[in-house]
Amino acid sequence: MNDRNLRLTKTIRGIVCAAVLCGGFTACNDRFDLDEKENIPTWLGNSIYEELKNPNPENLSGTFNNFLHLVDDLGYTNVLGKTGSKTIFPANDEAFDRFYKNNQWGVSKYEDLSETMKKLLLFSAMLDNAILVEMLSNVSDATYSSGVNPGVALKHTTGVTVIDSITFIPSRDELPQNNNYWDKFAGKSMHMVMDNTRPMMVHFTAEQMIRNNVTTNGENSDFEVVTGTPYNEDENSAYIFRNRIIHPDVTCKNGYIHQLEDVLVPPGNLAEMLRTSGESFYFSRMLDRFSAPFYDAATTRNYNDAAIITGGEQIDSIFQKRYLSQRSQNGTALTRDPDGNIVQWLLDYDPGWNTYTSGEGDALSDLAAMFVPTDDAMKQYFLEGGSGAFLIDQYGKLPNTVENLAQNIDSIPISIIQAFVRNLMKSSFIRTVPSKFGNVMDDASDPMGLTTDDINRNPDGTYDVKIANNGVAYMLNKVYAPNRYVAVSAPALLSDDMKVFNIAINDGDNGSQPLNLGLNFYAYLLAMGANYAFFIPTDKAFKNFYVDPTRLQNTQPRVLKFYPIAETPYVGCSAWEYDPVNNLVLDSIGTLRPAQFKSQLIDILNYHTIVLSEGEVMGQNKYYKTKHGGTVLFEGTQVRSGAQIDGMLAPSVFERVYNQKNGTTYAIDNIIQAPQKSVYSVLTDSLNPQFTDFLELCSGLSADSLMEFASDRMMDVNQVTRRRRMDGYLTFISKNGLTDNVNYFNSFNYTVWAPDNDAMAKAYANGLPHWTDISAIYDKWADYTDQGLVKWSTLLSDEDMTLSPYEKVLLQADRDKVLAMIEEINTFIRYHFQDNSIYADNIVESNEYATASADTLGVRKKLHVSGGSGVLNVTDSRGNTITVNANSTDKVVNQMTRDYVFNTLARVASEISTSSFAVIHQVSTPLNSHTDTDRYDGLWTGSNARQKLSAFRRLYENNLYKRY
Repeated sequence: MNDRNLRLTKTIRGIVCAAVLCGGFTACNDRFDLDEKENIPTWLGNSIYEELKNPNPENLSGTFNNFLHLVDDLGYTNVLGKTGSKTIFPANDEAFDRFYKNNQWGVSKYEDLSETMKKLLLFSAMLDNAILVEMLSNVSDATYSSGVNPGVALKHTTGVTVIDSITFIPSRDELPQNNNYWDKFAGKSMHMVMDNTRPMMVHFTAEQMIRNNVTTNGENSDFEVVTGTPYNEDENSAYIFRNRIIHPDVTCKNGYIHQLEDVLVPPGNLAEMLRTSGESFYFSRMLDRFSAPFYDAATTRNYNDAAIITGGEQIDSIFQKRYLSQRSQNGTALTRDPDGNIVQWLLDYDPGWNTYTSGEGDALSDLAAMFVPTDDAMKQYFLEGGSGAFLIDQYGKLPNTVENLAQNIDSIPISIIQAFVRNLMKSSFIRTVPSKFGNVMDDASDPMGLTTDDINRNPDGTYDVKIANNGVAYMLNKVYAPNRYVAVSAPALLSDDMKVFNIAINDGDNGSQPLNLGLNFYAYLLAMGANYAFFIPTDKAFKNFYVDPTRLQNTQPRVLKFYPIAETPYVGCSAWEYDPVNNLVLDSIGTLRPAQFKSQLIDILNYHTIVLSEGEVMGQNKYYKTKHGGTVLFEGTQVRSGAQIDGMLAPSVFERVYNQKNGTTYAIDNIIQAPQKSVYSVLTDSLNPQFTDFLELCSGLSADSLMEFASDRMMDVNQVTRRRRMDGYLTFISKNGLTDNVNYFNSFNYTVWAPDNDAMAKAYANGLPHWTDISAIYDKWADYTDQGLVKWSTLLSDEDMTLSPYEKVLLQADRDKVLAMIEEINTFIRYHFQDNSIYADNIVESNEYATASADTLGVRKKLHVSGGSGVLNVTDSRGNTITVNANSTDKVVNQMTRDYVFNTLARVASEISTSSFAVIHQVSTPLNSHTDTDRYDGLWTGSNARQKLSAFRRLYENNLYKRY
């Protein structure tokens, strides 16, 4: 008979036999006695036992003496030889030879097998129903006309009974070590079952995989990743766990034989498989924190009943190892311990539950899934330098070494372990196959970011995925801990000496806002796609002091000290008199409410947070921008900002460093202190006389009358508009800061290229006007002011006879010249104020930056900045390049400043409204915004100016002036 006809005959027989044997997927009762020849259909083959004893090479390959030995030894010869409806999955003797050479039980021949091993080998390969391979995935469903729902089932209950798997535990040392439920067995032995529900057989069929979008095609298909074997579409194969059925649907008079390629060794449930895998010791130990021994009266009774019948030894008490969880046997929660006490911390489901169901769909339709870090991954995570080292630092009772790791993990509170484990336990294998990794969510309902690269590899290159009887474990080469325990904020969350910052960070979490900061900073720091450098002042650092910038110009400067308190708002704050000259903290002046220190604490949070680019590592550069645009200097084992760099306050030194999932966390011994100098205070400092000429230029426009002379736009408008237009020409202006602030700044970060006196001399030599030049022109006409606001346009009107027509031409020319000169000065000054704080650093990105200067169309004029190795190269619009060298000690370079804006005048301020950060670099050559000339006076000298005056004269002489 050819293969096609053989398979067709077998299929027909299978259909008929399935009908005879109750549909092929539910348990059956014998309808007739197969011992009576008249009841045996002529087309049925031998019994299962006979078929294995004398295998037909057209149906089966090899011999089955080992398997039959199991059958005989366990008294199952008559069952498989005469009656019943069974489906068995045997392996031939060649497969057993391979098994004896390499197995987890350590047996090398049949005689080494214990009674329990024999039972597991036989009954794990047996179903109590007669089922064709193509019907393995069918489930009963009355809503279908056929009564079956195809492609649903992923597993079936095996022939193993609970009493087949009783394990003798000789000592307490082999029981979980990390919870006291097991302590009562100290010095004793015990008998135990790992679960008293029957183990399942997991099978992968084409029908089930197609229906559930489990991929089988191509490299790294779901099937290949999980089983380690490419799926053969042509053979339409089915697999038991990862064991291929090589000869399916061998029809016998009492069931079916599906021959397997290898011996079916039951893997156990997830909990036991991970306990014995040899590569998941630490994770298994975490799971065992939730385990407990429960006396199992039913199993004890059933075992002893069987022992009475067989003459075996009876057992006084058999216990069941169960896991406290939200879903366990029968889908109900196990929330009480063996003593009847309600337990708070539970797993999502019991990983030892053999008949696990997801709670969705048919009970046979799915498995659990776990993403289990290997022991190597756990070591990398928890040991020094790992993202979880702070947990050991905080809770470990022994030095953080690999020898102490298990005990130190045991010391972590169970609430944290629960969150850790639950993040890796998923309810559905079907929804977590590799092609669906992108949809696997973490504890915050965000994508975990899993890829197949995260799966550990076996020595043969296959993916390290383990299939248990109730779930699948992906063995990972990294740890996916809950975000709150791997984020840069995690050390503060769990450390005893970071309580102040923890309260500030988590203000707003779960609706709790004791400080009412309104930031939800915790959520910001949970962004796993970010790369932060996060500096956490310890509680001791907060007690040192924080210089309150709102009071630096007050008659009584102060510092603030923050400290944890037991009741809401959980952070206390005391104010102390401060001597900024000698950096001395004096007497206490009382405590503050959160509303009185809110802005300062927000500023501290922002100042201690740096956002790096992807892959960037702190230390490649020295200067780094904070979340709100400030800058810190990062060197060696310390971080500093303006007040510390200027020598006013001590640096912030690293006490501990944590490598977290979304960045690096540094525990520091002092709060990072912001600059106490503004741009104006640096330029006016007596220690910086080199800026006097530039400062004079910036401060020269002191009288409104000069601007009114230059432009009619400054007159005949309402006071608000007039003031705004006037202020647009001022460099420094009062904004409730420590000093006057830069007028062009607007809550951003900036660079000031401050021309020194040498640079100003060069600018003046190239035609930049002095304010004295402008004043001299104005003074010629000042007598016409008549001690009040002069509407210069009135003097120029035809009706006003104060001036002659020719004088009117001269007045207009002088006004135009003054306006052009003021505009040139304004352009010159603004061109030296640039957006973005750029420091002379190790690495400087080459880029163009907008300045505060704009052309007549409002387009911002730009500078090009490049550099590196402590040098900046600045190229202006003319193409001239000047160099700033931070390695030079005779110039002001990388000077940090901050222009504060307080809620009211500085002498009575209490709140930071906003601020602008800037860095000052001294330059000895001025920048030029002109593209066509090196000079600064092209608008009012030379041929253009003479042509303009001549045009006025011709208009006058031709009596046409009044038209213009």
